[in-house]
Amino acid sequence: MKLSLGKIGMVLAMSAGLFACSKKDEVAPKATITLKEIGSGNSKVAYAGSDLHVDAEIIAPGGIKEVKLDIHPQEAGGWEFDSTYTEGFVGVKNADFHKHIDIPAEAAAGKYHIHLTVIDQHGQQTEVESDLEIKIDATLPSLASLELKLNTAKTDLHVGGDISAPNKIASVTVEIHGGWEYEVTYTDAAMVGQTTYHLHKHVNVSAAPAGHYHVHVKVVDQRGKEREFEEHFDK
Repeated sequence: MKLSLGKIGMVLAMSAGLFACSKKDEVAPKATITLKEIGSGNSKVAYAGSDLHVDAEIIAPGGIKEVKLDIHPQEAGGWEFDSTYTEGFVGVKNADFHKHIDIPAEAAAGKYHIHLTVIDQHGQQTEVESDLEIKIDATLPSLASLELKLNTAKTDLHVGGDISAPNKIASVTVEIHGGWEYEVTYTDAAMVGQTTYHLHKHVNVSAAPAGHYHVHVKVVDQRGKEREFEEHFDK
């Protein structure tokens, strides 16, 4: 059977239309998540009254809609955490999920599960899991009344607080991140080897552009135990 030129044209047009629709209906692959750190040094251990480091690399070809983090005990009666993150993630295809989760001092010691879930702009969901153990350690360093104060010119940031370290102080690190990154480690003779110390430091932030910043103060003792504290400020 022979087809007229008109019919051949119609067939070609229909084929092209079907091809265009199939291309249009294609959905980007689901996100992938690579867990890089659960607990300091990826130890999968955290301490009540301290914070938990969670770091993951997210690749989402379809763009991120939201990221969810859920922590729950393996047995009833423990601490639970559930939070959804959108700020800085919506529409992003490649992201570093880096959070410090405060664990209450009264959190029960024991075995926990972590679920990190990414939902993309197409509604596709990817989830990864990890184990976590929460421990009690009364000898961890502490930092009471962490205070950040910016001067009137917004060039100098005062960082203060009262450190207690039963195993004696080894170092204190101040890290600032936001639209500007800065890190400094202090090992002053007046601080090192002490069990208590009044922290009073000034950081030059004149190079930092206006914006919202997070400050992490990490206290490390002479047994290598460390604890990190977080505050924030606006410039």
